[in-house]
Amino acid sequence: MTLAEQEDADLQKAMDLSKSQLLPAQDSGTTAADKPYFGPVRHEYHDTKSWVMTTSKSTAKEIILNPEPKDRRRPTGTPAFFQPSPASHRLPGVMKILHAIPAAREALLGLDRVSSDYGFQSEWWDGAPIEAPLIVDAGEAHTMSDTDVICESQRLMAFLDNTERAYGSTEALSTFPSLRVYEGDSTIKGFLYTWSGDAAYYESAAGLCELFKSTGTKVIQGDIQCEETVMLDLEVNEIFSEPGQTLYDVMDALLWPGWDGTEHEQQTFFDNVADVLLLRVARGDNAAKGLDMKVPPVWYSDRYRQSAQPRVQEMLAAKTAVKREIDELEARKQKAAEFSPSNQQGKSMAVNRLLEVARQHFEKSVAYGDVKQTQEEAMVHEGPDLKAYGKVAEELKVLSDRVAGKLQMFEESKKLAREKLGELSKLLTEPSDVPDNSPQDRYTLRGVCAAPHTVYVQERTKSDSDDLLDLGSSEEEWQWWKLSYEASAAQPISCSKVREIEVLKAARDEAPSAILVYASDRAMAVQKRELPPSLQRFVQTDNRAFAAELAASRSPPPPQQQLATNNPYLQSATEEEEESPFHPAPSGASPRTEEDLNLPSYEQHAFPAPPRDRSYDDFIP
Repeated sequence: MTLAEQEDADLQKAMDLSKSQLLPAQDSGTTAADKPYFGPVRHEYHDTKSWVMTTSKSTAKEIILNPEPKDRRRPTGTPAFFQPSPASHRLPGVMKILHAIPAAREALLGLDRVSSDYGFQSEWWDGAPIEAPLIVDAGEAHTMSDTDVICESQRLMAFLDNTERAYGSTEALSTFPSLRVYEGDSTIKGFLYTWSGDAAYYESAAGLCELFKSTGTKVIQGDIQCEETVMLDLEVNEIFSEPGQTLYDVMDALLWPGWDGTEHEQQTFFDNVADVLLLRVARGDNAAKGLDMKVPPVWYSDRYRQSAQPRVQEMLAAKTAVKREIDELEARKQKAAEFSPSNQQGKSMAVNRLLEVARQHFEKSVAYGDVKQTQEEAMVHEGPDLKAYGKVAEELKVLSDRVAGKLQMFEESKKLAREKLGELSKLLTEPSDVPDNSPQDRYTLRGVCAAPHTVYVQERTKSDSDDLLDLGSSEEEWQWWKLSYEASAAQPISCSKVREIEVLKAARDEAPSAILVYASDRAMAVQKRELPPSLQRFVQTDNRAFAAELAASRSPPPPQQQLATNNPYLQSATEEEEESPFHPAPSGASPRTEEDLNLPSYEQHAFPAPPRDRSYDDFIP
């Protein structure tokens, strides 16, 4: 049998084997429209430009490992905080800042609507939710109520008050059904809208639920639009930004974009500015290192009220005129600084550089001629006129100096115009001896969230008095803190006091986006109240659980573990045993049971279930 015949035989054998196998029945014709189809396009015509490749939505989250228990203990005199979210949003930092604002703490604690029992979960501090039954109507299907958002907020505020842990977590809050639909920092908006909507159902919270809401009006050619927000989004525009711009300039650009003084311009103003004002500021260029914007430690809202609009219109008109003057000066400077050859369109050369090269040519020619050209050569051959060359070089030097002086004049004029622009921008931004020019509605910066792992917060702290006679003083003062958690660092937890100037610099330079939290003097004047007994018990129970965890980590190992420590052949097996959930607790350690921790018996929440027909989309503008 030849090679070709052998190949034919093998092929026929393979076909016979294939036919002998039982194959499932195959559909013929056109499949149903409701079934997925993968294959070539079946239409007679399709536009290839409308087809693109896309990526699937990523659900990956960062895994944050916790340090040893002894490293998670809260040092005396330092504030507790929340670790970064695996989803990289900045809700943990914002919750910490809100806790340090008296009115926000009072609102989120909701001391007039307290539950009798807040439950217990040994891993709640690390993000595990507390499954708590609620009072609901008989026969009503119910899994988790968004009323739990109020309870969870109360737990978090109480935790920051009295915990012995260095940090906790807001993951149990951010994974509630009403917040899962949000991504990134929009989770903060989702939380505030949900909390405000739930709090509105309680008469005692009628005023507090408006604490975070700002309302504004926009008038465009007689058309009136009203808007509401709990966090204002601002963008630092790279094209229209001004050198040395401040938060006021960026907010002006948001409310009055492209204002040029024409009659059809829109009018935008705040009807109400939230007493706790959240601003999310982002750089237009994501590759930028910072905001490139000055953050004021004190901010006034008067400029953006309806009563100030006539003066604001005058300011905007004057600023527009100055900006046009700056543009004209810049155009004249460019015309004087650049030379465009007629035979090379689109190309230009710096006039100063051109004059400098020509001057150096003539000066070198004079120097070369003085050395090389002898008197005899000058008599026999007609050489260059060295005196004329020297004169041309001097004239070029004078011309170059005149051009440089003119350019400097343009720069000085632009500097004066910018200073004038800065003075105009100060309208209602700082106290003045003239009553009409002095703003009244003052806000102070209370916290900054730039990088997701760091939060800057101003918190009441016991004064570090150097007076030996003042050892028993309990006086507190406002102090800036930098609180950070970096899982990759040798010491993940960092708490340090910082100066205000360091906070303002971090807000400007640390990241291309930041969340700034301001509070009015009214919000800061609210008196702090003590936690109710049920919330005190909740935190005390968690502190006992942490104490048991610390005791277990400090207990001596059992005899077999000591033996394994000295025997390398047994060490790995013992370590595996220790990690097993069936391995008995070390001798001397307190078992982590509810009875030994004196946990309170669990009771039902005192909150009624919210109406089932509610939609939280109603609270989202």
